[in-house]
Amino acid sequence: MRGGSSLLQFTMPVLVLLMTGLWFAQPTEPQSSALAAGPDEGGSKKLIYYGWGVRDTQYVRDHWQAMEEMPFDGTGISIAIDRSKPTTGNGATENLVSWQVMGRRSFRVEEFRRAISDLQTAKWRRFTDNFLPIALSASGSAAGLNWFDEERWRIIANNVGVLARIAAEARLKGLILDPEHYNYALFSYTSQRWQIDRSFDEYGEVARRRGREVMTAIAAHLPDARIFALFGHTLPLSQLRPGKRLEDTEYSLLCAFYDGLLEAMPAGAYLIDGYEFAYPFKERHRFLEGYRRIRQDALQVSAVPEEYRKKVRAGFGLMLDYGGRPDYFTPKALQQALAYAIEISDGYVWLYSQGPQFFPPSQIDPSYIDALAAARRSN
Repeated sequence: MRGGSSLLQFTMPVLVLLMTGLWFAQPTEPQSSALAAGPDEGGSKKLIYYGWGVRDTQYVRDHWQAMEEMPFDGTGISIAIDRSKPTTGNGATENLVSWQVMGRRSFRVEEFRRAISDLQTAKWRRFTDNFLPIALSASGSAAGLNWFDEERWRIIANNVGVLARIAAEARLKGLILDPEHYNYALFSYTSQRWQIDRSFDEYGEVARRRGREVMTAIAAHLPDARIFALFGHTLPLSQLRPGKRLEDTEYSLLCAFYDGLLEAMPAGAYLIDGYEFAYPFKERHRFLEGYRRIRQDALQVSAVPEEYRKKVRAGFGLMLDYGGRPDYFTPKALQQALAYAIEISDGYVWLYSQGPQFFPPSQIDPSYIDALAAARRSN
């Protein structure tokens, strides 16, 4: 999750080739289905904030009422390992549970009773859909991790389960998964095989097993979890080119890991492809193209297409200050883009920012907050 992320280089204004080399059809309207009903199958769609302005549980405890003055339906929330140390700013990731889940330390839910109490203090009325994030491939915690390390993955499943239990006790909706490689390429077969030289099929098999283990740990506490992936199967899909195999892409093992999540996912849970590629989108046809990429084209990179059809939803992310430009969107353009995203998504849209902050508002003109509110009312 970076501003103007290098991952976005894999997108083009119009994506025209399938991995088989066939031409895409023109964008089509999303088909009506049970999956398009919204986050809780009731038709109400949600606007979530997740960016550099995410706050921790102590801030939520003290300011939840002021937070609800912002036009969102929820936010990501961070948890401090050491409550006396900062959770924002340079170096803060070392003190965030979300950035240490994939490490060697095994967490216990008892360590976070005060964080749970913080979250339970908030009597949310508008922020009904809040999430705890996990950085899946950050060098600070995941360094040295390989897919065949049983002990490391036992710790990871435990840690994810701890977060799921915190979310359940605090009445949160689920977890945000950020699979981006932050100086460690967990999902790259080309990179991982330098540690252990096995075939791509063997790596895919064990990555699916790890996905099942992680989802089983989540479902033990959140059987109806919303798993909000900032990038879904569409990330490795976007890296395919004619003559390029899945195993040669930078995120070649991500599909297998997500397939494992889907295999172990209870009927009440689902996986949202947050489609970070949509950061700069302004035109309706681009959201339609993204929707088709998620709901149709990505089936070709899943080994469990029936599970994918049943359990994957389409979401979109917009970046307020895309490319480091606070004025990339005018207020009117932001309102329109969000309205398109909300209309076309299966339920969730998220807003990302680096400079502009919402909790409390800073470095943002009130006209942008008004634009968010207007787009949200369009639902």
